[in-house]
Amino acid sequence: MPHIHAPGLVLRFDPQTLANDGASYTGNDEVEFSAQQFYVCIDANPKDALWVPLFAGPGPGRKGIAATAKTGNPRWIKYTSFYDCGQLCRIGHKAAQTAAKVAYDDSTPKLPNRLAATALPARTEFPADSAFRPMAGNVAIR
Repeated sequence: MPHIHAPGLVLRFDPQTLANDGASYTGNDEVEFSAQQFYVCIDANPKDALWVPLFAGPGPGRKGIAATAKTGNPRWIKYTSFYDCGQLCRIGHKAAQTAAKVAYDDSTPKLPNRLAATALPARTEFPADSAFRPMAGNVAIR
């Protein structure tokens, strides 16, 4: 049974798979994504969801996430996480499932990786819907 894509769910995605499957994003094209990067869902509808890429280290404009707000697999909760208010992705549910499989996501519906609702970034922190553009051809992966 696949995950229910809802706010607070954290999955590890392969950004190239997301790009290939029609995901869109906002933000700086110079940001490099990891081949296995965590993303947190902040909003969802029946067709797709808004996912925020999470980074392992601090950087200009990045905000930290409290370790106490994280639950799930040790690989997720053990390390620091930061997000950039300029980076937001719109990802179809099917693309999310495929990208999680390619990235060997190890959360399960019975033990999902989660971020507490009180620690979720607010949608208002990110660019408007008009800022989304296709990931394909724009994503740098290291």
